[in-house]
Amino acid sequence: MLKKLLHAELPLGLFWLTLGLLAGLVYSLEMIGLDANATLLSPERARSLHISQMLYGFFPLILSLLPFALFEQEGVLSEKGLSHLRRYFAVWNLFLLFMTMSILFGNIRGLPFYDFPYQLNFILAGSGIFYLLALVDALRRYEKRPLWVNISLAAVVVAPLLLLVLMNPQYGQVEQTLVGPHGDNTLGMSFALIPIYYLLIKLNATRPFVPAGKGLWIIPLGGYIVSLAIRNFVHPLSYTEEWIFQYLTLLYLPLLWIWLRDAGVSFKTNPYLILSILAFALVDVEGNILFIPEIRELIHRNDLVVGHAHIAMGLGVAFMGLSVAHRLAGEIFNRFFAIGWSVLILLMALSLSVAGSIEARWVGGSVEPFWLLRSIMGAGLVVLAGTVLVRRLYRPLRTPLEWYHLNGFLSDAAGGALLLVFGGVIFNLLGFHFSGTYEYVVFAFMIGTGILHWNGMDGDADRLAGISATLRLVVSATFASLYLAGILDGIALLVSLYDGAYGLLYWLVLRDRK
Repeated sequence: MLKKLLHAELPLGLFWLTLGLLAGLVYSLEMIGLDANATLLSPERARSLHISQMLYGFFPLILSLLPFALFEQEGVLSEKGLSHLRRYFAVWNLFLLFMTMSILFGNIRGLPFYDFPYQLNFILAGSGIFYLLALVDALRRYEKRPLWVNISLAAVVVAPLLLLVLMNPQYGQVEQTLVGPHGDNTLGMSFALIPIYYLLIKLNATRPFVPAGKGLWIIPLGGYIVSLAIRNFVHPLSYTEEWIFQYLTLLYLPLLWIWLRDAGVSFKTNPYLILSILAFALVDVEGNILFIPEIRELIHRNDLVVGHAHIAMGLGVAFMGLSVAHRLAGEIFNRFFAIGWSVLILLMALSLSVAGSIEARWVGGSVEPFWLLRSIMGAGLVVLAGTVLVRRLYRPLRTPLEWYHLNGFLSDAAGGALLLVFGGVIFNLLGFHFSGTYEYVVFAFMIGTGILHWNGMDGDADRLAGISATLRLVVSATFASLYLAGILDGIALLVSLYDGAYGLLYWLVLRDRK
C-alpha cells in the first residue's frame, strides 16, 4: 500500500528536487560570471531556493514515510491511515508551492537555512495534523506500543510546536545563533538525527534488533539541555563551552556502529543507509576539526564550509530519505543511482574544499576552476534527478487526443514556467513591453492549463480537452479585444492567435475523432 502511495507522489517530489538542484546550478554558474539578475533567479534568490528545496522538499517528505514503512512491516497500516498521509502530502506540497513562489518573487530574509516568510510555517505545521492522524490510526492497532512507536509519536507531537517557536523571527533560537560559534546547535541538530537512524536501522535489520549503547546518546542529550540552559538563562556561551558541547557529537559514531552491527545491516542490505551513516561520520569528524579556533578563523563561511554542508545534506540527510525510498521502490532508487549521486556530491565537495583552502591561503591558485568543477557536478545531479523524473512521467501515447494533451502540457506548463522565471528577458528580446505585474498571473494561468492537459493524458481525455479548449477560446477573445483596443501590444495578438487556433483544433478536428 505504501509503495503505491510513494509512486503516486514521486513525480511532484522529483519535480521539487530537480527544481532545487537547478536553482543550485544557476547559483554556481552566477559565481563564475552568469548574469541572471534580470530573471527571478538572481543570485540571492537562486541560493535561497536551492537551500530551501533541499531542506524542506523531496528528501524530508520521503523520509517522513519512515514510521509508516515500519507500520506496514508490522501489519498495522490501514487504508484510512494512507488517506491521512495523502492529505499530509497535499498540504506539504502546498507549502512548497507557496515557499517557491515567495522566494522567486524576492520575499526572502537573507538567512542561511530558513529564508522564506515565517507565516508559511503555519502551513507546514498544518500538514503535521494529518500526519498525526495517520500515526494515531496505526497506534490504535497495537495492543502494546513498542519503544520506536513512542519515539515517533513524541517527535510528531513536538515538531510542529518547535517549528513555530524556533523559527520565530523575534525569539527563535535559529536567528539568535546565526553568528558566532554554535557548537551546541550542532550537537542538537546531530542528536535529532539519532532517533531517525535508529528507526532506519530497525526497518532494515536482518535479525532481531535491540538498541544498545544508551549512554552514548544520553550524555550528548544531557549536554545539549545544559547548553540551552546556559545560553538562554545564564550567559552567552564562550568558545570553550561551545567546543566542549561540539565534541560530544563524536559519541554518536560508536553508537551507530554498534547499532549497525547488532542489526546486521550492510551495504548490500541498503546502500543508501550505509552511505548516509558514513557521510554523517565524515561530517562529524571534519566538523570537529574545523571547529578548532585557529582553523575556524580562517575558513568560517568560505567554500570549505560549503563543501562540508554539501556532504552533510547532499549525502547524510538526503540518503536518509532515499534509504526509505530504496526500501519501497528499489527498482527506481537502486545501487546505480546511489553510487552516481555519491560520486557527484563527493567531487563537488572536494572541489569546494580545495577552493576553500585557496581562500584560506593554505595553498596557492585560483578558485574559479574549482567553482567550474562544482557547476559541472551540479549539472550531473540535475541530469540524474531529471532522468528519473522523465522516466516517472513517461507514458505511451496512442491517440491524436493524447498527443494534443502532451503538446498542450509542454507549451503551457513548461512554457509558462520558463516565462515565469525568464519572462522579462524573453519579452525584451522579442521587443515587447514587460511590466512585471499582470504577466505573472497570465504565466501562472498557463501553468494551470498545462497541468489540465497533463491530467488529460491519464484519463477522461475528451472532457478535459473540451474544458481546456473552451478556456483557450475565452482567453483568445479577451486578448484580441485588448489588442484591438490598443491597451496591450503585439504580445496580446500572439496569445490570441495561438490559444484560438489550439482551441479550435479540438472543437473542429479532434472532438469527434475516436
